[in-house]
Amino acid sequence: AAIENFAVYHFTHAPEGERTEAGRMLSAHLAKEPALFQGLLSTLLQTIVFEECANQWSLSRPLLPLILINQDFFNQWQEQLIAQQAGTPERQAKLASAFQKLMADVQCNLESKNRDKITTNLTLFRHEAKALF
Repeated sequence: AAIENFAVYHFTHAPEGERTEAGRMLSAHLAKEPALFQGLLSTLLQTIVFEECANQWSLSRPLLPLILINQDFFNQWQEQLIAQQAGTPERQAKLASAFQKLMADVQCNLESKNRDKITTNLTLFRHEAKALF
């Protein structure tokens, strides 16, 4: 929940800049650690793809805000994982399709309906990814 709250705060308050003390503190911290959210997203994606997790809901909650904050990094991460499957074009195609399904009908907001959509999509994505690895 802490990662989710941190990412949601940044996503919703970053456009306001440094108008609040908390915003200034977060900006200062992110200036010192610019890859912080990328590292969190990478760790979460690795867990989703390669490890077992009984509670997918707990993974889906921070996933959406982290993707929204790091859309370019998310695209690079998935492209890199797909490229690593270079020896098997069929596996590449299936993995690319699984990533497309993960983000299908997901909007660039944190509304409840959107969060529920990525949770549903994550279940399908994990099933397909697990079949490939």
